[in-house]
Amino acid sequence: AAVAMPSFGDWSAPADIESLPGSSAEINSPSIDGCASISPDGLTLAFNSFRTGDQQIYLATRSSTSEGFGEPEMLPATINTSGIESCPTIIQGKRLYFTRTRGDPGDLFVSRLGPKGWSEAERLGPAVNDPALVEESASIYEDDDGREVLVFSRRPAGPLVGPGGKIYQSVDGAPATLVAGGPHTSLSDARPSVTHDGRAIFWDSLRTGSLGGPDVWYATRSNTSEAWGQAVHLPQVSSTLGDIRPFVSWRGNMMIVSTASDIWFATRDK
Repeated sequence: AAVAMPSFGDWSAPADIESLPGSSAEINSPSIDGCASISPDGLTLAFNSFRTGDQQIYLATRSSTSEGFGEPEMLPATINTSGIESCPTIIQGKRLYFTRTRGDPGDLFVSRLGPKGWSEAERLGPAVNDPALVEESASIYEDDDGREVLVFSRRPAGPLVGPGGKIYQSVDGAPATLVAGGPHTSLSDARPSVTHDGRAIFWDSLRTGSLGGPDVWYATRSNTSEAWGQAVHLPQVSSTLGDIRPFVSWRGNMMIVSTASDIWFATRDK
């Protein structure tokens, strides 16, 4: 069952991901880079980029969490296709979830890393994917009953930060339902990240109180059977430029966020 996260201090001001010691200068390109996440061990950064003229998924790795990430590498054709691939998430068990748009608004897919590399990506079933909507930004945790919970957002096809985004969850593969509580307004709430204990959720929102464009918001609860509490704005990691997909690391001490077409990070101490 899930183990509660430790208490943390405030988040730092965001910094460019390339400011980490020894970082490659090739992570943030002159093109659009973003919708990033970090693997549970903190050693792999996954993100999408337009640097080749098509939106595809890249990984950048490092040997320890005290270092910067190395030069990004584009994933193989089992994942990147002639369509659009975006918003990747690496979870425990060497699974990679991402969105693929190819003749449809955009569905969630999964690939697995084995001895021969990344497997051919498989589309998740109708319990998660709605043929009329975009599904993106998978986040997975184990609830207090030991069930695997997949949290993601749905939005109408079109602008990345347009209205209509909603956050859903699927428990052990059951049909997806709206998450209960704070992460909902009549505007856009999208691209969630849930801490591994299932007690805090972060997402980007256009709700009243944001600084401009989508901002970073979060909500908490005391156990996984409760609805999420009231949404709280995080102005210290938000900007007037629009801040997309705040992804919190497994340890809870690092947040990856996409701002102004680049990847940034913030940290907090226990």
